Amino acid sequence: MSSFDIVSRVNSMEIENAVHQARKEPANRFDFQGSKAEIVPEKSS
Repeated sequence: MSSFDIVSRVNSMEIENAVHQARKEPANRFDFQGSKAEIVPEKSS
């Protein structure tokens, strides 16, 4: 039986951009005004 490995490479700059955009989103949305939202990325190995 044959097997294969799946490798996933992540671009850290793309992750940083996504987190930055997600942090800005609550401030721009009317339904989130006045709420306190926080995103804390955790690095894992």
